[in-house]
Amino acid sequence: MRRHGEIFSDQLVTQYLPRGPFKADEALGIARRVIEHFITHWEDHGFGVWAVVEKTSGDLIGQCGLNTLAEAPETEVLYLLDRPYWGRGLATEAARSAVDIGFQAVGLHRIVGLTMPDNVASQRVLTKAGLRYERDATFFGVNVRYFAINRPSQNPNHDG
Repeated sequence: MRRHGEIFSDQLVTQYLPRGPFKADEALGIARRVIEHFITHWEDHGFGVWAVVEKTSGDLIGQCGLNTLAEAPETEVLYLLDRPYWGRGLATEAARSAVDIGFQAVGLHRIVGLTMPDNVASQRVLTKAGLRYERDATFFGVNVRYFAINRPSQNPNHDG
């Protein structure tokens, strides 16, 4: 079973993260800081990022969830999977679940997704999770493609 620090040491996995890819000797420290941030986010907001665990083995295979952006009053859906789990639809499944929880349980009105411009695979995940490309933007000091989805309207059906 790989640990979070080992997943973060894979340069292909982290190549599209802000400040990534990470050097192997820095990965464990970065993973610890990320986990500490996620814990604090849960404490401050009551929602956040979860570990993604493979059902049959119970192995940690990544992370997915909702994170409030420091640079804007918005909440992003984020995900990261270990390379052996790419291409199976798991990121899309996890992102869809996070978006559903964001709207239904957390009560968010809008969720955004950010990807590096050349991260086509992640852009497909966001699109399949219901987000739509809106614009290019700058976050974390890097150019990104900005996707978003608004909470579905709750219009009651009226007879007549």
